[in-house]
Amino acid sequence: MASVIGWLSSQARRRVALMAVVFAPVTLAQDLPNGAQALEEILSQTSSLRAEVNQLLMDQDGRDLQETSATLIMQKPASFSWRITDPYEEVTVTDGITIWRYEPDLEQVTVQDFDSELDRTPVMLLNGNANSISDAYNVSATRVDANVLRFILNPRRPSSLFESMSLTFEGPVLREMQFEDSLGQRTSLGFSQVERNQSVPANIFTFTPPDGVELIDNRSAP
Repeated sequence: MASVIGWLSSQARRRVALMAVVFAPVTLAQDLPNGAQALEEILSQTSSLRAEVNQLLMDQDGRDLQETSATLIMQKPASFSWRITDPYEEVTVTDGITIWRYEPDLEQVTVQDFDSELDRTPVMLLNGNANSISDAYNVSATRVDANVLRFILNPRRPSSLFESMSLTFEGPVLREMQFEDSLGQRTSLGFSQVERNQSVPANIFTFTPPDGVELIDNRSAP
């Protein structure tokens, strides 16, 4: 998935602090016995999702590298739309079969087959079930307080795009997602204006390239 923000500086500092501890053990909370099942139970409560997303990319020393604002729309079982609005424009859309990536600055659209493997497409976790999550990840779950659960996911396969990932939910609502790659770079996504289980038009998850742009078709031959 393409990289995924414009919060105030105080919120950015808060996210840096969160990133410093998100991959560390939580000692003042209650660990749950079956993390994958607990995650599946939360995910099962959401069939569609729309949210504004604030993404912060940091290096291994916690220095800000990039901040991005985007809109995410998802529909089970495998459709999503990811539209970056700031500091540049970029659109990534899939209907679960084909994925389109449009980069207006380059006047280019890339088309390819969609890869639904959870450890290579982290956003698809939100559409996952207990079996597929367990196959792809070792999952631990911690109840931070009465209404907040945090999940730490470690990919089972070395080919994964990241080393560790964290999901934080307030009730059934996703609030934060963080992951760290093999180079130590960390990405934090904050979700706001979350709308769940609303009707989503099917055309949200398809894309027609604008006239005059270069089309790069990397799909497998039929």
